[in-house]
Parts: sequence; structure tokens; C-alpha cells
Amino acid sequence: MTYLSWGPSRSPSSNPFPMGACSSRSEPEEDEAAVASATWGPQYRKNVMFLCNHNSCRSQMADGWLRELRGQASVGVASAGIVGGTAVKEGAIVVMKEASVDISGFTSDAMADFKPEDFDIVISCCGCGTKLNGEKEAWKERAVFQDWNLDDPPAIDPGDLSAYRRVRDETKANVMKLLESVNVTWGPAYKTNVMFLCNHNSCRSQMADGWLRSLRGSSSVGVASAGIVGGTAVKEGAITVMKEAGVDISGFASDAMADFRPEDFDVVISCCG
Repeated sequence: MTYLSWGPSRSPSSNPFPMGACSSRSEPEEDEAAVASATWGPQYRKNVMFLCNHNSCRSQMADGWLRELRGQASVGVASAGIVGGTAVKEGAIVVMKEASVDISGFTSDAMADFKPEDFDIVISCCGCGTKLNGEKEAWKERAVFQDWNLDDPPAIDPGDLSAYRRVRDETKANVMKLLESVNVTWGPAYKTNVMFLCNHNSCRSQMADGWLRSLRGSSSVGVASAGIVGGTAVKEGAITVMKEAGVDISGFASDAMADFRPEDFDVVISCCG
């Protein structure tokens, strides 16, 4: 574990953990536009790949749901077919549109067009994880691999789209659970976890917490903050000045150090000396 004491007038003089480069605002505007429009890539903290046999139905619905539900979470998403890409099933397009999610413009892509190392989470939507062997085994070796084993609507639907609707809703529930696990701010999903401490977790440690969340970009760095004495309300002044800098900490909770375990953190920063 690394321990630093910044003190009331100190600033950190070294980088105690490999965060990588902070977000840069100096790229050309056209590059920024391209990055902003991409659905996955290094600009996201986590990237998810949804797989099925042909990327025609289940993985497309999962892809659509994650884009719809991720909100402000820094989670990129792509989908692909293990065997190869084909056209997106019309039934999938119709039932997703009923749920106000438009996947009509989605393309059906082949897994071979992607690299496993670009993704943190890989989801097999169809129980087809057994096909990920040999040189494809790397897809199962990412930080998280799950096999949802969803039914195949085109194979079982009686013609009224009922199977499509059921699998659509099951997929939404699974995506919501996935996002809940991804949206935690610290924990074993991160390579390095940082704890910011001050007396009451009301000001300095809250600002540090907010800055790290804002600046970590795609770095696998978890963060929490707590009060050594105990938690109190976050100071309004801290909320105001952080908002002026484009960082919203208004929803942050003020927690007590006693609610955490030191062994869960790699770096501990005392913000108050």
C-alpha cells in the first residue's frame, strides 16, 4: 500500500499509481468529434463486447440496451458474431422499437474484426462460449466473461414476436445488472483503488474524490473517500467550486472511514495532514 499525506498546503509531488495520461483537450476538433461519436474505445473507462453466433438478434438487442441505459457511465459497447456477421433480424428491430430503442441502423459485424484486448467485459449472449476455443480463447480471458445463454428468438418464435419480446426484456434485466456492477466507483474490478481521507469527508477529500473520477479517463483506478472521525454533509462551498470547474459532486455521500477496510485499497491519501 502507498500512503501519502498532502497536508493543508501540499500537493502531490509524484504519481503513486499508474493512472496513465489524464484527459487531453488539445487534440484537433475533428479528432474529438470522431472520438465522441464512437460507441466504444479507449475514451471509455470500461468497454463491453456482446457476442452471439451471427450478431443478428440477441447481441444486437444487448448492444442497444446498453447504449440506451448507460447514461453518463463511461462504458463503451460493441457487438459481434463469433461465426460472422449477417443482417440484423427484423423482429429484433421491431420489438426494440416498441421499447423506444432504435437499432435499425446497427450493423452486423464479425468478431474477427475486433481485438479481445480492447474489451474489459465480454458477454456471450447465446451460450456459445464453448465456441471460443483455440485462438479465440482470449475472448474468455478478459477481466469479466459471462455466458447469458439467452434463447434464440428466430428459432422459437411462433410468429407473433412473443419470443422476441421475452428475450428483449430478459436482455434488458441482464444489462441493468451488468451496469450496476460496472458503475461502482471502487472495488476488485479496478487494478488500483485509492482512498482519500480527511477528518469528516466533507470538503477536501470530496474534492479529491471528484477530481480523480473526472480525470481518470480509461485508467483502471477506483476511488472512494471517507472521514477519519466520521462522515458529515458535503460542504456547499465545495460543491459550488467543483461545479464551476465542471465536476459535479452534489450527489456524493459523506462516509466514515470505519465503513471501509484498509486492505481493499492500494493507495491512501490523507488530505488534511
